[in-house]
Amino acid sequence: MGKAEEHMDKACANLREGKMRDAVSEYKEALKLDPENAIAHKSLGSIYYRLGMLDESIDEFDEAVKQHPMYADAYYELGVSLYRRGRLEDSIKAFDRAVQINPNFHIARYWLGLSYYYAGKMHKAIEYFKQTLEKDEHMIIVHYHLGVAYARLGKFNDAVAEFEIFVKEVPGSAAAYYNLGRNYYNTGRVDKAIENFKKAIELDPEDERSKKNLETLEDLRSKFF
Repeated sequence: MGKAEEHMDKACANLREGKMRDAVSEYKEALKLDPENAIAHKSLGSIYYRLGMLDESIDEFDEAVKQHPMYADAYYELGVSLYRRGRLEDSIKAFDRAVQINPNFHIARYWLGLSYYYAGKMHKAIEYFKQTLEKDEHMIIVHYHLGVAYARLGKFNDAVAEFEIFVKEVPGSAAAYYNLGRNYYNTGRVDKAIENFKKAIELDPEDERSKKNLETLEDLRSKFF
């Protein structure tokens, strides 16, 4: 075993013991001996991310993919750091590259959809959210984000359908019931909107948004229905 590998092994041992700073030191020593070690760069980037050092993590992931252009995992983690840094156009490129390298990288495709969503590109977000569900129907959280994206486009019936799927699997989400209430109201189904705002408040008594909407709709119903 070479000296660089010895430092890599020590870094892994330190990580298992929760000694992240010591692991950083060992990976740095490995990279002094083997600067082109993509795994060491990626591993160091992962630790920096866990330590909240986003710029440093981005630098290491960049170096990892420079040394190993087909390193899908490094592109994925680079994308996450860029996303957390608010660099959405760059995160889109990183996640897209991860998916190109590994078409079965479903979580990368999901994050690609999220990046498009927060970049304000709803149609692209929906495209990738749907692809994610086609690949892995068990990623229930995607239905929530699909619902929000459809609502942003004014496709309220589609939004309702997605949130209904989500609450069947995650019945404790006050936020999902709030969104259901809003979207049912936008489809003209006031009773269903009230029902879901009540459910949101039941789950989260501090949900002021649902309380205000419920009060408004109950007042509306008493006057006009």
